[in-house]
Amino acid sequence: MTDEKKIKIGKLCNKIATVLFVLFFIDVCVIPIMNTIFFIVSTIVIAVLFAACSIVSHIFLKDYKPE
Repeated sequence: MTDEKKIKIGKLCNKIATVLFVLFFIDVCVIPIMNTIFFIVSTIVIAVLFAACSIVSHIFLKDYKPE
């Protein structure tokens, strides 16, 4: 994989992680009106996806230095 492709994938994962972070806070704010099982499952799914995106982004953008 070329460096340019790694940078594109890393930036995309970074944006996805940002969206997941916002979704997590929205999920936590609406807990009183949600089913408990749905809340727990959605929180775990969002956390796992956020962790995966953050790790991939970190690995791919490790040596990236913007101009």
